[in-house]
Amino acid sequence: MRHFARFLVKQCRPHRPSATVHGSGRARAASASSSSASRHGDRLPSKRNPLPYFATPTAQPPHHHHQRHALPPRRSMTPPPPPLLLTTTDSAAALLLLLVDPAAAAARARKRKRRRRDDPGSVSDADADADTGDPAPPPPPAAPPAPPPPPPPPPLPPTSPDQFPLAFRVSEETFKFLSGLLDPLLSHPSLQPPVLLALALARLASGLPYPVLAARFGVPPSAPRAASRRLRRVLLANFRFWLAFPSEPSTTTSSTTPRPSCRGALGCARFAGPAGPLAAQLVAGASSRVLSLAAGFRGDRTDLEVLRLSSLHQEVEQGRVLEPTQYLVGDGGGYPLLPWLMVPFRGPVVPGSPEAEFNTAHKAMCRPLRRAVRSLMGWGAIARLHEEESARAAVACIGTCAMLHNVLLTRGDYSALAPEEEEEAEIDLGGLQSQGDEAGAGAEGFEVDARALALRSTLAATMGNL
Repeated sequence: MRHFARFLVKQCRPHRPSATVHGSGRARAASASSSSASRHGDRLPSKRNPLPYFATPTAQPPHHHHQRHALPPRRSMTPPPPPLLLTTTDSAAALLLLLVDPAAAAARARKRKRRRRDDPGSVSDADADADTGDPAPPPPPAAPPAPPPPPPPPPLPPTSPDQFPLAFRVSEETFKFLSGLLDPLLSHPSLQPPVLLALALARLASGLPYPVLAARFGVPPSAPRAASRRLRRVLLANFRFWLAFPSEPSTTTSSTTPRPSCRGALGCARFAGPAGPLAAQLVAGASSRVLSLAAGFRGDRTDLEVLRLSSLHQEVEQGRVLEPTQYLVGDGGGYPLLPWLMVPFRGPVVPGSPEAEFNTAHKAMCRPLRRAVRSLMGWGAIARLHEEESARAAVACIGTCAMLHNVLLTRGDYSALAPEEEEEAEIDLGGLQSQGDEAGAGAEGFEVDARALALRSTLAATMGNL
């Protein structure tokens, strides 16, 4: 078959007249022909001296006295033949194979398609056939949501009673109450007690820098900082009872066997301090009143570590805070089950079972604590706690805001109370971020107490009757 292909190639090549040329190949023959033509004045067609398309060159008689060898007769100027499709032996063989054996050619085509399909960078024939039109333009990227407009600046100093909650997060009546209560303690060489209280409350409510507050109130630049320090010192030194459990039990009963009652929810919140995150342990009652506060711990400590380092743990263990039938509920997964600290049942529970009912009630009892934490986060000074001069000043700011939070609730002033939310996130509960893995009973040296297990089982059994 290969000999037949070569024969076919020879038959397809154009016929060229042979010429006897001495030298090395066609180049010397062409050089000799052009030099001979130039010596005899016979010009060949070129770009400078083109011949008309209808002109035919005439043959000149050769000059035998200058010509050493006989040149072949000149061919007429005919257009070159069109290029042939088959110019090599392989192409001829391929054409012959296609004509002789179509099945083999189809097999080779399928093999090439399979090779292109296996290549990850190639496009299959089906895709190429399907993509007959221009590709659809990609959809335009979604525009980012517009940021919420910044809140309006607080009206400092307030000029009407309606502006007091916006400027100080307290009503006008509460401001007058605090001014009269703290008047003998808020002394300053150049500031009146109401002005000093207004500067301190404006700093706590808005968190504005001290120079801005000085310009708003028209006071010396050092006055706002001095007023803030004075108010914190007075409240923390003289009104610590505002952050304590009530002296009387919250619930009383005449029954000989009183039912267990929840005294509050225990949780650990974390704030961005000037030298890193700060942890603060809180206990809040049913009205979101802060019953206990312990702040100043490092933010990387777990909830259980903060509990063991706080004075609340010692006081509860000694029976100075809770009655024998009272308990707290622990919010977050970092607390163990204790006789006085109830945590939800771990793992999946059957819907409608006593365990599921207890977990639902446990979550509801933790909502006042989360609301209290969100209320504290609403104070501008706590939101900008990292701008405080030291960690000690940051802790004093947290305590001052917690005291003011309780004072407002006692007076029925809800200017600084966060709105109640029915459904809350499980991870970030308004700043109440649990730190540490699932502790469970018996973790960190706490042994499983049969009394704790019995109390939780009793509570779970009575949840359906409530």
